[in-house]
Amino acid sequence: MADLDAIIPRSSPQREPLRKPPALRLASWLSSPPSAEVRAPARLERVLAVGRAFLTITTLVAIYLDPNQPARFVEQTYAVLIGYTIYSLAILAYVHRATRLGSRQGHVLHAMDILWTMVLTFVSEGPVRPFFLFFVFIVVAAGYRWGLFGTLATACVTITVYLVDVALYLTQTDLAATVSRHDTWFSSQGFELNRAILQVGYLLLTGFLLGYLAEQDKRSRSELAAIASLTREPQVNRGVGGSVAAVSRALLRMFNAESVCFVLQDFETREASLWRLDKGMAADTRNPPRVPLDGDQQALWLFPDPGQAWRGARAPGDNDVQVRAVRPGVWPLLRDQATIPGPVAASSAFTTLVVANFGLSEEWRGRVYLFDPEERGGAEQSLHFIDALMEHVTPALTNVFLLARLRARVTAAERARVARELHDGAIQALLGIEMKVEAIRRQGDHVPEAIALDLEDVQEQLRKQVLELRELMQALRPLALDASEQLPDVLASIVERFRRDTGVPARFMFTGGPTRLPPATALEVVRIAQEALVNVRKHSRAQSVIVRLTGGENGCILAIEDDGVGFDFEGHVSGEELDRRRLGPAIIKERARAAGAHLSIDSTPGAGARIELIVSAGRA
Repeated sequence: MADLDAIIPRSSPQREPLRKPPALRLASWLSSPPSAEVRAPARLERVLAVGRAFLTITTLVAIYLDPNQPARFVEQTYAVLIGYTIYSLAILAYVHRATRLGSRQGHVLHAMDILWTMVLTFVSEGPVRPFFLFFVFIVVAAGYRWGLFGTLATACVTITVYLVDVALYLTQTDLAATVSRHDTWFSSQGFELNRAILQVGYLLLTGFLLGYLAEQDKRSRSELAAIASLTREPQVNRGVGGSVAAVSRALLRMFNAESVCFVLQDFETREASLWRLDKGMAADTRNPPRVPLDGDQQALWLFPDPGQAWRGARAPGDNDVQVRAVRPGVWPLLRDQATIPGPVAASSAFTTLVVANFGLSEEWRGRVYLFDPEERGGAEQSLHFIDALMEHVTPALTNVFLLARLRARVTAAERARVARELHDGAIQALLGIEMKVEAIRRQGDHVPEAIALDLEDVQEQLRKQVLELRELMQALRPLALDASEQLPDVLASIVERFRRDTGVPARFMFTGGPTRLPPATALEVVRIAQEALVNVRKHSRAQSVIVRLTGGENGCILAIEDDGVGFDFEGHVSGEELDRRRLGPAIIKERARAAGAHLSIDSTPGAGARIELIVSAGRA
């Protein structure tokens, strides 16, 4: 296994995450998950404006129909209530006409509701009857606007206003005289201190209950908004890599993690790839590099884990983590223990790790690693949320994944069709022309010598064109290379075909053991061998060619030697120097970079050349 930095590129050094103090963890538990505003202020204020107008109008009608209400300060009470009603209707008209409303307008309207209620209860016979419902409306509006903290704060404010009104009311009615004389007007109104205390308790309990329900509703809407936003990230035009990068950036923002690793495995091709995105790369529009994983690396990054989604915490330098995992259909988390493989643990200096599995049965699977994410809503809430999040993003990624596979199949089928057309059409036609030219040349004395020489030249050109078309046909035809273990057989067949088509003596030699490379890298090795043999035929005028492959668990070495004219330079030149001096075959250099291989060329002008390619299984 190669060094981990060679497998997972890093964008910035990792820092040791800081643990939150208990107070901040409690605040995080009470706060909603990060997302955009999910309920438009304009819609919210329209709903509250309808409720406010309905409440004021019905209250006005109710006290008008009740001859006993209000019992005192009749003119003032009606004046304030009518004013509040007019204000409510004006606000209703305003919010329905306004094209844009913000949270600041909501704060102002909320403060005005408290002020109107305070004045209304002050000029009437106190907060006990019949305007207690206005206090309840204020608490309900706070829950609808903000959530738990805002509702509790509003409940405290309304209770304070309520108690102030009670105190003022008791002062106005001379409580001392009432205590000594049980037949006063105040006593006849049935004021009960216990009833006022009970209503204060109602306000407090109502505030907490409505705040909690509002907070849960807000959290649910935030999660739905986050899911909807994330499912829009995978797009066909972005491809698999671009879609994975977009989803990774969204996860970094949602969970405020230090880094995210995304692993995808194709069950059909048995290929797996890794993408890594750090917090510093979240704003970068470029996609993170895709890193192919060989069999051993796949087993490490897709190791058997304890659940569909789980969270682990570890001590620094310890790979054994205490795990809490999601069980299907059960809200409480399963407690377990797991061992993080060394490369995964070494990929980031983390203390907490959140992992989610997803995918489509028998087609593909994926796993996302979030290193040091910010915990919101508690472990159960956050784990169930990411489990639902990846469950909803799976269909969108599946569409992109399967479409990419379909395009690859269509491309391979079209290339195979073109190769067949070349073989059955152009190549056969050129061979027929070449045979006719040969027949004309064999007519002997009937063909002048000058024409015979021209015909020989035409015949040679036809043979070259047939060879080039056959090489193009072989390059277009999909290679039957399902695993890197087939690499020696595929190279042997290519060398044999080259010998048969060109007449140049060519041998293939294989030494070492089985070669372990990702299929995509093994395919690049085959294409490099094909391109090297094409160059030998076109430019080297070689009399013999040897292709050597040395295999092993850690990679392979491919060497192509010929005894032709060689390159324009002399000596051993590395790939970096070839790029710097702009020497060597461009296509082979590009494919070597794609395979992550080390390329070098030995050339002796007039005596031949040797191309060597070193491919590391860990580097690939």
